[in-house]
Amino acid sequence: MEKTPGKQLFADDYFIESMAGVRRVLRRPRKLTAERPLDIPLDRPWESGQVQFSPIIYDERNRLFRLYYTAWIGDRQLLCALDSEDGVKWERPRLGLVEWDGSTDNNITNCPPAGLTICWDPREREENFRWKRVDNKPTGTSADGEPEWRAFHSRDGYDWHPCPPGTHSAQKMLFNFGSPAETFGGAVDPDAEYVCYSQRGSGRRTRVLGRRDSRDFLNWSGLRTVIDQDLDDPPGTEFYSAAFDSANRTEGGLHILMLHTYLTDVTESYAIEDPQAYWGHGGETGPSALAARVDGLVDTQLAVSRDTMAWRRFRQPFIPRGEPGAWDWGMLFADAPILHEEQLWLFYGACGLTHNGRTAQRGEQPYSTPKSWGKGVAVLRPDGYVGIEAESYAPGVLTTHRFRQESGGSIRVNADAAAGELRYELLEDTGACIPGYGVADCAPIREDTLDGVLSWGSSPGWPAVGDRRKNRCPGLSPSEFYVKLRFHIAPGTTLYSLTLHPPEAAVWGSGRAGKDRVRE
Repeated sequence: MEKTPGKQLFADDYFIESMAGVRRVLRRPRKLTAERPLDIPLDRPWESGQVQFSPIIYDERNRLFRLYYTAWIGDRQLLCALDSEDGVKWERPRLGLVEWDGSTDNNITNCPPAGLTICWDPREREENFRWKRVDNKPTGTSADGEPEWRAFHSRDGYDWHPCPPGTHSAQKMLFNFGSPAETFGGAVDPDAEYVCYSQRGSGRRTRVLGRRDSRDFLNWSGLRTVIDQDLDDPPGTEFYSAAFDSANRTEGGLHILMLHTYLTDVTESYAIEDPQAYWGHGGETGPSALAARVDGLVDTQLAVSRDTMAWRRFRQPFIPRGEPGAWDWGMLFADAPILHEEQLWLFYGACGLTHNGRTAQRGEQPYSTPKSWGKGVAVLRPDGYVGIEAESYAPGVLTTHRFRQESGGSIRVNADAAAGELRYELLEDTGACIPGYGVADCAPIREDTLDGVLSWGSSPGWPAVGDRRKNRCPGLSPSEFYVKLRFHIAPGTTLYSLTLHPPEAAVWGSGRAGKDRVRE
């Protein structure tokens, strides 16, 4: 499901035939919480214990941010909700669902904690199933006393109801370092309505990223590894988790992933001689082995894919952690991007300590300082993940792959040319310029625009088959006419994306019109 049909991003080479004198540049979001985390109210009695934040979800119909968090108080676990209209000021909804100290005037939902993921479903036609939640492992009990896997649904994300038992109830653990062997493998459906990514073990005492898909959010495919360490990664690189669009939607044909990259401490032994001293509490005595290294830092990287299986990673931190001593120095887990008020909002959970509770001071004992988590946010222009810019003081050129629209159409670009200039020309499939649609005929873009219209003289967009798009081969049908775009990118200019209208333009090499997947 494409969020914006006809859009093409330039984070990979899919729509790019060639580049000369230009380069692809990762653009980082601007932190709004570099100095301190968001001011999230946690001063009620049921919030006085340990609190764990979940990724922030966006209710696209009501234009509302939703933050779920688990509160541990005594022997109870409570799943609570906060709402925000602007992503900065958070308020407790008064739900009246769960009693606390004789009152239901609180923000405690009736959804059991410890779920794997919660989804606001843009496709759902039945409002009672607009919100969905699945468990990671069997948490229920069937009528015959056997462990049972559960899922829940809700109209508003507050009042939850269990899905009726079915074939899905017999599923094993979906994700974990030690997931059961019978949950691996099986078919892959890149176009499934739902997808989920999370940690799994590699068999080498490392964490890698696994993937599952589903047509109904109940019955999930086998677990497949999609991202693993490679030779371009420094030693000790693992993958802790990821943030993603559960509805498996694409932006400009691309699936966007916030990859939580775990930079483990390679000096740490897999054998713990004194577990009680290591963990800082009672338990095992005598030496014990670790299934994987347990200390390190966490960065968030950007990864993109056309098919949810093969991923292109940008190895630099997408949202950099703070300096030593900052509240977000140790671990930074970015949430999936949210488009709101013409900006991408990237919330993140962060901690000033390593996974094992160490500061930047070397030689410090693990868990010597209590962890304190906060929620931060950074913003980015729409489609602004990666831009194309000149690599020197001379203009560079980007030529797109060919596309087809015999009836003509329009082209809009997302580009920042306020300090430069973007020129363009329309080419035949052969590479020859179409008369009247050359660089000298275009209306240059010299501004920062999210929706700039390409035009030549008084003619916006590309022409229909006719006088200026002639049949060069006898017998060739109009539907076989293709065109290309060539952008001339001056220094100081960044090109982020383009959008074709109508969006059904067929790209050479695609499986079918409008489908952004390369044919093998």
